[in-house]
Amino acid sequence: MAGAETTSARDNRLNELLISIQSRFEGLSPPSNCCIFTVPEKLRQTNKEAYPPSVVAIGPYHRLNPNLMQMEDHKLLYLQNFLQHNQNYCLKDYIQRVMSWEDDAWKCYDKQIDLDFNQFTKMILLDSIFMIQLFLMYSDPQRRLPSNWIFSRPWMFMDVRDNMILLENQIPFFVIQRLFEMAFGTHWQHTPELLELVCCFFKPFMRMEMLPESVTESEVTHFIHAISLTFLSSVRKAPNESNEESKLTPSAMELVAAGVKLRRRESKCLFDIEFENGVLNIPCLTLEDTTESYFRNIMASNSYLTDYMDFMHHLVDIPGDVELLINKGIIENWLSNKEAVARVINALADYYFYSLSDKLIKHCQKPHNKWKATFKRDYCSSPWVVNSVIAAEVDFTDYSTDRVLSPLSCITFAF
Repeated sequence: MAGAETTSARDNRLNELLISIQSRFEGLSPPSNCCIFTVPEKLRQTNKEAYPPSVVAIGPYHRLNPNLMQMEDHKLLYLQNFLQHNQNYCLKDYIQRVMSWEDDAWKCYDKQIDLDFNQFTKMILLDSIFMIQLFLMYSDPQRRLPSNWIFSRPWMFMDVRDNMILLENQIPFFVIQRLFEMAFGTHWQHTPELLELVCCFFKPFMRMEMLPESVTESEVTHFIHAISLTFLSSVRKAPNESNEESKLTPSAMELVAAGVKLRRRESKCLFDIEFENGVLNIPCLTLEDTTESYFRNIMASNSYLTDYMDFMHHLVDIPGDVELLINKGIIENWLSNKEAVARVINALADYYFYSLSDKLIKHCQKPHNKWKATFKRDYCSSPWVVNSVIAAEVDFTDYSTDRVLSPLSCITFAF
């Protein structure tokens, strides 16, 4: 039959396709091993400056950025200093040890790495020792180099530390841990444990001074993961599963209008939000210039914080909501103004808090609370009324008679 494919041509095409697919198997690893991710483009577009490093590349993703090359020589100086003060092993010993871990380390990254194995091993060793030295020098200034380029410039140190908590700028924690144990495990009795050094170094970003006691070094995957664990309580609860559509929590002003009392909860766990007996208890959220960037990087790999920011986004609807939460100590504002607070919270919102939102909504939908929408529309547009509500935060219902008090009569109680 004219134009028909011959058996030989079909076999050749089969072999080509077979080789093409089999070649793609090389370098693949089970998804469960992957813990260091590139940020999805959808998230990156919302704030392109929040994810790439500015002064130092850690790991392979930004290794070839020419603007970050200056720090590479500094890493060599740190390695040299490390070897001079840890003479139980030589450079060859550390290289051999890292080479034995490189397959496991390679599998921790979510995309193809444009390095050969020698380049990858060198990168892992230099970056890991660089960070170990930073931790040690930060905790003990006597360890610092005479002309220390990083610690002699406060702005440089802060930039380096900020870069080390970017999701795309990570080294697998197990490599740093094993190198640290290799150097100090049996020879330096007075050296703090690695997690203790990590918590001290990243203290401005952590909710607790130390990780929960239940967390072991073997559980930590990278620095972003370590920081995110301090947002969780020591007893880590599973999120409430729900097949329902996401419920929209009423705003702070709407909740107060419906008789909900807002209180700051003294808890180190950001997610310890409770609503009981008409009182919504919320731990303090501190907002600084760096908050948006490091929250974004945590949110890219942690759904708990994403759900929390979505909850806070619904609490903050109008300027009066921000002022109310600040006055109650629920938000601690170190940003330029109150408008910046609303911008950051709303920018981070995209539900672990399904049941909490449901309880708040049901409270606001009770017959004696239904006027809250009218209250917001008719009265919250006036600054003096907002201030009165903040000052008073009285119960808007006489529960002894189940009599609904009018918004204006409630405001009168403020004076």
